[in-house]
Amino acid sequence: MPILLHLQTAVIIHLMKKKVVFITRLFYPHLGGVEKQVMGLSKVLLKKGYQITVITEKYNNKLKDNENINGIDVIRISYPQLPIIGLLVIWLKMLTKCRLFFSSSLIHAYGSFIWILPLRIIIFWKHYFTTFFGWEGIYPIPLRFIILRKLVQKLSHKTTADAGFIEKYYKVKANVIRYPSANTVTGVKNNIKKDEILYVGRLDEDVGILNILAALKELGNYNVTFCGDGVYKNECSDYGKVLGFTNPEKYYSKSRICLSAGHTSIIEAFFHKCLITTTYNNVLKRDYLLMTPFNKWIVVEKNPKILAKKIEYYMNYPEKSKTMVEEAYDWVQKQTWENMAKMYESLWGIKKET
Repeated sequence: MPILLHLQTAVIIHLMKKKVVFITRLFYPHLGGVEKQVMGLSKVLLKKGYQITVITEKYNNKLKDNENINGIDVIRISYPQLPIIGLLVIWLKMLTKCRLFFSSSLIHAYGSFIWILPLRIIIFWKHYFTTFFGWEGIYPIPLRFIILRKLVQKLSHKTTADAGFIEKYYKVKANVIRYPSANTVTGVKNNIKKDEILYVGRLDEDVGILNILAALKELGNYNVTFCGDGVYKNECSDYGKVLGFTNPEKYYSKSRICLSAGHTSIIEAFFHKCLITTTYNNVLKRDYLLMTPFNKWIVVEKNPKILAKKIEYYMNYPEKSKTMVEEAYDWVQKQTWENMAKMYESLWGIKKET
């Protein structure tokens, strides 16, 4: 029966011209790890002949409800930011899109499966997939979040997770463990300034920003750039330039050390030959960083004073990090959008056409 079901899935998807609907809470022009992953993957899938639709939140009233971005059909929905009422509004608006879901080959949710829960019940014969991303920023993890992810796993035909820590803490078994991709670059660093340090991501407590600020307080006069925004924006401005959420690529190219603790920014830093020197504030975040295939190429310290010493050491003696940087750069060459697309096609049961 499992083999027959797999064959039926492949045939159905092929006959329906590979029309994929992605569900993600945030998408371009909003900047973030999930947003980058959905955009990068969609671009490659378009080249492979897929039709891509992204349903996402209308987080800014200036954005259009419907828009085509580089060939991707984007549908934005607005809803009240209230726990129960907001979800009911989302469900009602999703039900108005039934025609889209009927005509799709498959539906893939990026951590927002609850948006399509009624559709999973009504259009039960469709194939639903889920990517588990990150965590909710609360530790210990509330039981309701664990139950929700286990329910999503049961309702999904297959799932993928962005790190091994998800299986450990949420007790879900993903079909595939994957790590983010990023735009490939040459890795050649021109015009590097010795005292350039970069941070990319949210400026919030759950990502360890307070430890990072405490470490920067211990350091001397280094140029620090923060490509991000959050609760601790003002505190970060005491130690460097806070640019908000902006494309960090040109800043990677100038920086020797990157303090980021998010998987997407770590992968991006590897492509630019930046040394990752970062921190954590609980055991879940520690495992988020260390239960990875790249843990031996990053410097992770919880104690801000020790972190500061490590940053200063590698800034003063960059040759000491050369092996880590080069090995990370070699490894990350396989983390391309094309390879990610192949992984998703395999997850969906779509075989390469001959």
